[in-house]
Amino acid sequence: MNVIELREYQIKPGKTAQWLNLMEKEILPYQRSKGVEVINSYLYCDDNGDEWFVWLRQFKDEQSRQEICSQLYDQWWIYEVRPKVFSLIEESSVKVRTLQAAFSAN
Repeated sequence: MNVIELREYQIKPGKTAQWLNLMEKEILPYQRSKGVEVINSYLYCDDNGDEWFVWLRQFKDEQSRQEICSQLYDQWWIYEVRPKVFSLIEESSVKVRTLQAAFSAN
């Protein structure tokens, strides 16, 4: 059964354009090259005026999710990408949720 992740990040004030550029040019191509299926991504503004980035990733099953994630977050990610990411989003805001279907699609 497919596993879907909902990932949510608060973007630092004034950094939305830079964040979207990093996602489009670097993060999404890298994630896809490692086997991540990106379903979609969204922006929203909360009641405090903070901007948030939300995206959905899909994996074949939990085992493939674990395997892909272990490949994704390698030394290059830790030392090259992660500092860029956290210069644009609030590290403490990161939320990752694994979603399960409430009903069968049939």
